[in-house]
Formats: sequence, structure tokens, C-alpha cells
Amino acid sequence: MEREIFTTLRELLLLLVWEMMQVLRPFHLTPEQFDTLLLLEVDSGWRMGDLSGRLLVDNSKMTRIVDYLEGQGWAERQPDPNDRRAQRVFLTATGSNHREAAQAAHLGALKASLSGFDEAERAQLLDLLAKWRTNLGDS
Repeated sequence: MEREIFTTLRELLLLLVWEMMQVLRPFHLTPEQFDTLLLLEVDSGWRMGDLSGRLLVDNSKMTRIVDYLEGQGWAERQPDPNDRRAQRVFLTATGSNHREAAQAAHLGALKASLSGFDEAERAQLLDLLAKWRTNLGDS
């Protein structure tokens, strides 16, 4: 049964990522870039190392992601006031607007993909996935 659970979950993950890529394409975002935008805020920045740790990507990939977001005007680097050697990444106002539009499209696609579940089933699914995530964190 564990193998079937894993196979089904892997297939579901691939389908979700593919759908996410399709939804984000008109916004010129990859899933990793979108995830970064979701974490950033206008008034509180993230250190690059903390971002890469949170998103589980290596530092060089995080640099490329932030370079792209900054090049689009959606994020900006500022010196860290507590550490001269570090920089913090902030969301720009333009980035905030872009994130909101991309997030609305993404949430619409998620709602459509969950439309076969009633509210109780969605809650049960969330509970089961949260329990599994907790188990993974304990191992």
C-alpha cells in the first residue's frame, strides 16, 4: 500500500507542478519565482540565505531567482542594517501587484482542481496531509 500511496502522490505532485507552470506562464513566472514572491513583503525583507533555506534551493539558484525578480522590478535588494555583509530582499509595489494577479490565477486553478471534493473532504485531506508532514518532520 505504501508504494501505491507514493506513486499516486508523485503523480499528483507532477500534475500540480505542471498545472502551476501553465497558470504562471502568462505572468512570466516559474513555480520557484512565484514561491519567492509569496514569501516577500514590501516592508520586511528576507536575507538571501534564509530564503534559500525556506525554499529548499541552493544559494546560486536563489541568486538567479532574485536576479530575475529584481530585473523585472518585482523585488529589490537592500543592505541589511544588522550585517554589512548581507542583503535583504524586499517586494516592490509592482511586485506586490504582480503577485496578487498571479496568486488569483493560481488559486482559481487550485479551486478547480479541488472541485470534486466537498468541504468536509477538503478538511479531511488537509488534516491527513498535515499529519503526514508532521511525521516527515519527526524523522
